[in-house]
Amino acid sequence: MTWMKNYLVIGYGWLGKALSLTIKGEGTNVFSTSRDAVKLQEMLSEGISPVPLMKTGEVVSWQETPKTQFDAVIITLPPFDGVLESLQNLMQSIQAKRVIFTSSTGVYLDESKTMDETAPVIKSHLVLQMEECIESLVTSKYVILRLAGHVGPNRHPVRFFLRNRREIPNGQAPVNLIHQADIIGAITCLFEESFPNKVYNVCWPEHPTKQLYYGNLALEMGAEKLSFLEGNHGKKIDGSKITRETKFRYRHSIDEIKDLDLRKDNI
Repeated sequence: MTWMKNYLVIGYGWLGKALSLTIKGEGTNVFSTSRDAVKLQEMLSEGISPVPLMKTGEVVSWQETPKTQFDAVIITLPPFDGVLESLQNLMQSIQAKRVIFTSSTGVYLDESKTMDETAPVIKSHLVLQMEECIESLVTSKYVILRLAGHVGPNRHPVRFFLRNRREIPNGQAPVNLIHQADIIGAITCLFEESFPNKVYNVCWPEHPTKQLYYGNLALEMGAEKLSFLEGNHGKKIDGSKITRETKFRYRHSIDEIKDLDLRKDNI
C-alpha cells in the first residue's frame, strides 16, 4: 500500500503557487493557504486543497486549524507588519515532520565579500527575525533556504531597471540570482533528505557584473542602453553548501536566461 504524502504550502504567491502546482500529483495531497477568495477557488480548480486564512488587524491566523499531519510545511510568506505574531499563530497549531522556510540572502551585511552561511547578518532585518521565530517554534526538523534574487515567469530585476530608467549604481558589483525552477528543485530535494536543522544559501554560482549582465540583457531585448555608475560595492553569495550536503544540484545557470521563460514579452 502506498501512503499519500501531505504537503502544506503557506503562501500562494509567485513562488508558493508555482511550488504547489509542481508538487501536486499522484501520491501527494497538496494544501495551500490564502485569504483571497479568488485564489482559494483557483486552488480547487487546480486540484489543490485550499486552506483559508483570516486577518485581524495586521495578524494572520487560521480560519480553521488543519487537522492533517504534514510530511512537510513550506513557508513562503514575505515579511509584513504582524508577520512574527502571524507565524506564531500558524506554526503552533499544526503538526509537521519538517519545515522549510524560504528566507533571503538580504539578511547578510552589505559588504563586498563572498557570503556563505556563516557570514555576518543584519540582526534587525525582519526576515532574519522570521528565521529566528521559526527556529524557536518548530519542534521537528527545519531548513532555512536563503534565496538570492528571484527570476522566472514575469519576474526579473531588469524589468525594474528598464521601468525606472535611472543610472544604476555599482556597475561592477556581482549579480546574485536564482531561477524559480531551481528554488523549487531545492525545496523538493529536501522532502526526502534526512537532514538536521540547517541553513542553506540558494544562488547560482555565476556572478557577472551588473553592467555586463543587465546591460547585455537590455540590449538583447531591444531596449535602450542602460546607464551604470562606477563602483563594485556588493556581496557575492556562495550557494555551494547545499550541493555538498544534499542531493540538490543547480539544473540551470544565469547563461541560460533566454531558455528559462524569460522572453522579452515575459520578463
